[in-house]
Amino acid sequence: MTIIAGIDEAGYGPLLGPMVVTITAFDVPDEKANCSLWDLLNDAVSNDLKGKGQRLTVRDSKRLYNAQKGLKPLENAALSFLWSKDLKTTSFYQLLKNLSCHHPETIAGYPWYARKDYPLPLTTNISTVLNYADLLKYALNKQGVQFCYASTCVVTVHEFNEQVRVTGNKSVVLFNTCAALISRLWNNFKSNISLIVDKQGGRNNYAGLLKGCLPKVDVKILKESAKVSTYEVVEEQRKMEISFVEKGEDTCMAVALASIFSKYVRELFMHLENQYWLHLVPNLKPTAGYYTDALRFLSQIADVRKKKAIQDNIVIRIK
Repeated sequence: MTIIAGIDEAGYGPLLGPMVVTITAFDVPDEKANCSLWDLLNDAVSNDLKGKGQRLTVRDSKRLYNAQKGLKPLENAALSFLWSKDLKTTSFYQLLKNLSCHHPETIAGYPWYARKDYPLPLTTNISTVLNYADLLKYALNKQGVQFCYASTCVVTVHEFNEQVRVTGNKSVVLFNTCAALISRLWNNFKSNISLIVDKQGGRNNYAGLLKGCLPKVDVKILKESAKVSTYEVVEEQRKMEISFVEKGEDTCMAVALASIFSKYVRELFMHLENQYWLHLVPNLKPTAGYYTDALRFLSQIADVRKKKAIQDNIVIRIK
């Protein structure tokens, strides 16, 4: 068996809210390791909203989510994959636990997150999720493929700011977060691994960074270019091929699914933050946290924030 995995982020650029990075992993028979997961799971999964029929849509979250479509396409995909693993997910905190990112001590300093669990799903219904989950189980079993897990790292505003202060560069913060997930993947499986990571900014050389997060293995450069940078990690009888791919979510279903989980989790965190401020400031318009609208939002909550003595370092990112 070969592990096919993908990593993608959501919230790298905004001024407000967390940065979220997710890895998803599938166990695939060796003879099918070079096949597209979209093709293998075609009975249950589509990479397009058009002509999908009763299937679940898995594609880049930026193409699935907007103000008109809302959260429903992301929620259907994320929850259905978890339920297909029999991971009961009926609340926000339960979702974080199932994604290995529930850290009460981390969110305790945020009045909009701490002790603010709420029911899921928000926009779809549980019967729809369970129907998709059953269809996924059928398609996975038919192909001998196993959905291993989805695992998420949530970097809250304070954590993000502290790491930027230490490293001086938010791209390093993003890679370090990815590195934690890469290390977790390498330590969890003893079989061969093929990992696709959505390419990060203008960086083409990742060899030194990989050696830093996997210090006990050899890292061989296979290719470095503007579109794809590929490396081979070797240890005794196993190896991992890691490719950093421009628009990786368009070429690898595992990356697209990671994109969905990351965006879904970030939006659920933003939902809590918006609800907190909407309760205090009547008629306040919610924000997604991106720069221009974030400035509008911050100006409208400024008086209440001052009154409650809420510090900038848990609200506003420094980069």
